[in-house]
Amino acid sequence: MNIDFKKPFMLLKRKEDINYRAFTGDIEYFDKIADIPLNQDINNTNEDVFDSVNAIPFANVKEKDGFEAKSEQNLRILSLKIKNSYEVSLDELLELIPNQKIELTDEIKSLYSEQEYANIVKDIIKNEIGQGEGANFVIANEKTCKIKNFNTSKALGIFKNLITNEYGSYWSFIFYDGEKFLIGATPEAHIVVKNNRIKMHPISGTFRKRQGKLNVKEFKKDFLDFLNDEKEINELFMVVDEELKMMASFCSKGGMIIGPLLKEMSALIHTEYMLTGKTSKDILTLLKESMFAATVMGSPIKSASKIINKYEQSDRGFYSSTLALIGRDENSRDFLDSPILIRTLEIESNGNLTAKVGATLVRNSDPIAEAKETEAKIAGVFAAITSNHKFSDIAALPFVEENDEILESLQLRNQYLSKFWFFLQDNELTLSKLENKSIIIIHNEDDFCFMLSHMFNKLGLVSKVIYADDYDIDSCSADFVVVGPGPGNPINKQNSKIQKLFDITNKLIENHRKFISICLGHQVLAQVLGYKVEKKEAPFQGIPIKINFFGSNEIVGFYNTYEAKYTELEYEVSYDKASNGINAIKDRNGRFISVQFHPESVLTQNGLKIIKNLLEYISK
Repeated sequence: MNIDFKKPFMLLKRKEDINYRAFTGDIEYFDKIADIPLNQDINNTNEDVFDSVNAIPFANVKEKDGFEAKSEQNLRILSLKIKNSYEVSLDELLELIPNQKIELTDEIKSLYSEQEYANIVKDIIKNEIGQGEGANFVIANEKTCKIKNFNTSKALGIFKNLITNEYGSYWSFIFYDGEKFLIGATPEAHIVVKNNRIKMHPISGTFRKRQGKLNVKEFKKDFLDFLNDEKEINELFMVVDEELKMMASFCSKGGMIIGPLLKEMSALIHTEYMLTGKTSKDILTLLKESMFAATVMGSPIKSASKIINKYEQSDRGFYSSTLALIGRDENSRDFLDSPILIRTLEIESNGNLTAKVGATLVRNSDPIAEAKETEAKIAGVFAAITSNHKFSDIAALPFVEENDEILESLQLRNQYLSKFWFFLQDNELTLSKLENKSIIIIHNEDDFCFMLSHMFNKLGLVSKVIYADDYDIDSCSADFVVVGPGPGNPINKQNSKIQKLFDITNKLIENHRKFISICLGHQVLAQVLGYKVEKKEAPFQGIPIKINFFGSNEIVGFYNTYEAKYTELEYEVSYDKASNGINAIKDRNGRFISVQFHPESVLTQNGLKIIKNLLEYISK
């Protein structure tokens, strides 16, 4: 292996690889993901060929319609066009890289104090989650410093310290474009595409191992407490729902959820699921449409981009975006392997270093605890780069991974979840009387619509998603219409989106159309019918609740901050007698039906059965 470390290069260890890989080549710069070239040469080898590694700035999320991001740094996509590829063992790599003493020229500076970050958390819970703008949001905290006498050798020394410290990463890497270094050990795959199969790995839930000698009994108790923590469980379900929205639009023939799984690193253990399915979309389209993971943004993801842009003071740079490794397999098909850029350092040629981490903010977040979590994460990153002493040589999970209590705790997480999403949907589930009927789903800035579309298609209907601004009832010939979910305050009739939904709902009723309204659509319909809609005392964002749904006991997933209140009108209503909150409304003549909950969510146990019931009711 002959590498000139003064020129662009990358050292990389992927979870699936035994050895490290070294790539060298030339840097190209692109503005959009679609500009990244795909090598169409025929691959005559019997192994993968690597064409490029592409560092995508977070600001490229603006390629998606209506998404927002700060872009003061004017970053472009950094594409290393691979000319040479080598394999090198860990021992060879450690021998190749000399030890370096890493010192900082001054104190580490924080973008936010603990109290300032806690105040942001309070504002988001009150003014965003508390106003129906979303279920959760990830806000980055940032620390900066300068490395003394920085050069390429120092950067390689940091990478050596990192790979000496860490194990269990999905990717460990150092990427150099000739001016900037990206160095990290990330636990999470964002999107992987190979053999026309796509995988996503949503992670949420972080267990911090105690330092010092492993005490198995103590560890087991701590870990069981973590596995049974309701907040941690629901946070993971929320990101699974958000990434299922993407998968539903990527995989027309269906996919499935695998897990929950555990991922152990030197200082942490994460809980995750794997989402997998077949896709016919090309890798650059998938890369663009998957920007970026809910685990580093929030949900709904479009609303999250606006909240991030509103509350974060600085351009995210490459934090929370992705490195995309592109190539061709032995059958000359394009493949993509792209991790999430977290636990990653950005270092300029002058030694200026930036590290960012985020915390997932939900309705019941403790502001000070969330601030402390970001401080702990950043402290771990800086400790790893300045020391070659391992946090822990011993993985804890092997001592308890077959423990019945731990296995039961993991399995019980799935007990009340939607069975539809846990198995391949290759088989048709057609309702004969609805086969080939058309259904329009009105998109209100929440990609739950794509999960609904997928479920309708599996029932034999022909579905189409249309954004609310593009929907015209006078030209709509569909058999059925769905007024879909979305973020926002349903009683703010000055808002143009809410005005549009009132207009659509009134016209559907006036024209005697058959329709279903869900969540935000349900709240608007309730007001049109004469029910009062109020803000809930506490938001129901990402919560499974057992309800009586017109005589049937069902566990369903709620994502709402507002709810309609029951009063006796001419419609048949399912409501909670303790709070008077309406869960569903039926027109007695079968023209429409609405639900406050999300039948498409992974949190709704019998979601497909409920959707069948909704369709059968309006098709009488």
